[in-house]
Amino acid sequence: MTQMTWLKLNRAKLERVPDELSRCTNLEHLQMSRNFLSSVHGELSDLPRLRSVIVRHNQVKTAGIPTDIFRMKDLTIIDFSHNQLREVPPNLEYAKGAIVLNLSYNNIETIPNQVFSNLIDLLFLDLSNNKLDMLPPQIRRLTMVQDLKLSNNPLHHFQLKQLPSMTALRVLHMRNTNRTLENIPPSLDDLENLTDIDFAENDLPAVPEALFKLKSLRKLDISGNKIDKFTIPEGSWETLETLNVSGNGMTALPDGLVRLVKLQRLYASDNKLTFE
Repeated sequence: MTQMTWLKLNRAKLERVPDELSRCTNLEHLQMSRNFLSSVHGELSDLPRLRSVIVRHNQVKTAGIPTDIFRMKDLTIIDFSHNQLREVPPNLEYAKGAIVLNLSYNNIETIPNQVFSNLIDLLFLDLSNNKLDMLPPQIRRLTMVQDLKLSNNPLHHFQLKQLPSMTALRVLHMRNTNRTLENIPPSLDDLENLTDIDFAENDLPAVPEALFKLKSLRKLDISGNKIDKFTIPEGSWETLETLNVSGNGMTALPDGLVRLVKLQRLYASDNKLTFE
């Protein structure tokens, strides 16, 4: 066991971290998902080469995560999604080599400023399905992030002003985050690499103008808003493959839809379409 580098203990009915784990001193990748863990204290701190720790779908609380694991210099993947965290784990800001951080499906209300100040190498960040009302302005430092998922958070006080600095962004999911035309900045069109946007279940009465200017967009979900009609300008959405406008109360399909020659999937259910 001392030479083992990968270990998966998913669905193993674990209630505590096995003592034997401390002997796996060469372990680099550890998965303990879908168990009954409330704490991962102890043996994780004895794994100096750990690169990824995936403990999703458990019952882990913030106090159940040892703070010293985030000081491991090789740690790049951190996944404590689907747990019972109320705060960001202490010392998370020391995981400066992290490229994947998934804390989705918890009960986190705030993100400390220093987390985004230090984790500047992140490529994937998922904070969806928490209780976040705002994000610190230091999020602008995450210039390498490609996937940003914030869906199902209140985010009343997050204006997206920092997003244009995240020039590598490809995926932006902000479903059910109280988006309006007022808190989606026109400068969003500076994100030339965006391919996937989810603004579903918000309070948009119209399609934000910035979305029409995104040249790489392939997937757009604006379902569940209040958009009763809109026109697709000529030259817009030339790369779009999937469009979801369901649940908006539209009486007709968007003008200019026929120009979307690469469109493969159109979802328009739960509207008031008459096709007259």
